[in-house]
Amino acid sequence: MRHRHIISAAAGLIALAGCNKGGFQGPDRSMYDVTETMELEVSAEDVVLDADAPDQVALAFSWSPAREMPDEYIVTYVTYLDIEGNDFSNSVREIEDDGVYCKEYTNQQLQDLLVNKWGKNYSRAVNMQFKVIAKWDGGTKYIMPEVRTVGVSVRPFRPLTFDADRIFLSGEAVTGTTKQSMPKTPENEFIYAEEVYLQPGAMTIPIEFEGITSYICPAEGDVVIPDDELVDGRPASVVYDAVVKEEKDGVSLPAWNIPAEGYWRVIIDIENKTVRFWSPKNRLEPLTLEFAYEGRNPASWILTKTLGAGNYYINSMTGWDSWKGKAYPFVVSKTDPQLLIWQGASFSMSDAFCVKVAQGPSEVDNIRQGEGSGGNNPNTDGAGMTFISKAMAFIPAIEPGTASDVDLELVMGEWLPMATAVSNRKWKPAAGGVRLSKITIDARNSMIRFD
Repeated sequence: MRHRHIISAAAGLIALAGCNKGGFQGPDRSMYDVTETMELEVSAEDVVLDADAPDQVALAFSWSPAREMPDEYIVTYVTYLDIEGNDFSNSVREIEDDGVYCKEYTNQQLQDLLVNKWGKNYSRAVNMQFKVIAKWDGGTKYIMPEVRTVGVSVRPFRPLTFDADRIFLSGEAVTGTTKQSMPKTPENEFIYAEEVYLQPGAMTIPIEFEGITSYICPAEGDVVIPDDELVDGRPASVVYDAVVKEEKDGVSLPAWNIPAEGYWRVIIDIENKTVRFWSPKNRLEPLTLEFAYEGRNPASWILTKTLGAGNYYINSMTGWDSWKGKAYPFVVSKTDPQLLIWQGASFSMSDAFCVKVAQGPSEVDNIRQGEGSGGNNPNTDGAGMTFISKAMAFIPAIEPGTASDVDLELVMGEWLPMATAVSNRKWKPAAGGVRLSKITIDARNSMIRFD
């Protein structure tokens, strides 16, 4: 350290000697001895970005003009915005002309910077810094710039998407609990559906994703869901476009208003952003089949079966244990009790087949004697092949509900017309067979699909 001080002192003497001889003059202290006038203000110290107003100004920085300088100097204002701790090394830099003393950022601009440029998540506030530098160009002397910096806390908004970990029904319309969980449907991962008992009142639809709760709301504001009569004797639904909104203090969310007590079926499609309602007057019921055993006219025996979850039988009539079908467990969709789905480990099928609704008398709901005479009593003589060959089946159709009298080609991945009938008509797989991993039966519209 001593050597460094001696060198510094010597350098000082040389500098003084130079001054006396008219050489190097040393620093001009006048550029430090100035009165700076620029002041910087921010519109708010804590800002929560608003997803509902992307183009609205969320944050404004304003400053007063820097000190006056002779006309030979031109002042320029340079602004920097960055995350606190970066020391403006990854900043957004912009140049403003003299006479512009404000810099504004909209909700969407700040959101994009925080998330896309600086990689911040949606759940935490971020400390940011804004700096403005007034610098002069021109003139014969270097002019010390004026620099001001201010900090601000900004919380990004979570993008209001229909991504969901869980969906609920809530509000005064939901009885017995504060929340009614909505399950996914087995046929579509983007559809949540349930039939729930509701009472008159407002209902909300909370949607949880990554620990944050938003709400699925009617796109056009508050709605009252109609409970109208059937249309042409068939149940009718009503569908609404939906949006996702955040709950805010002092702001009421648009509500789904339930007008009548009873069983309501609610179907939420997060892919197409819709909510569908089936009201109590339009309640969807499962399909009940009534068919004749021993197909005489009039029938000797009448069998009844209400289609629900359980085993249905793929029946090829070519072996499989003396014409017995192989059981596959179908479930009932929450969107419609007449939508039956099996899906599981894929299997190969090369023989023509139909889908039987039962395997024996114990699997139907009711057997009663008809007005006809003759024929086997299915309670005593209807087991095995005799019963199976006469059980109701889903079979190929020339149009929905009109059974074909010949076997038809099976087409994979498309909805095919079908009919329910006591028949052994079958679908014929293409040469080489097919692999099935899912079967969907739309009994209401008499359609079937093989995937």
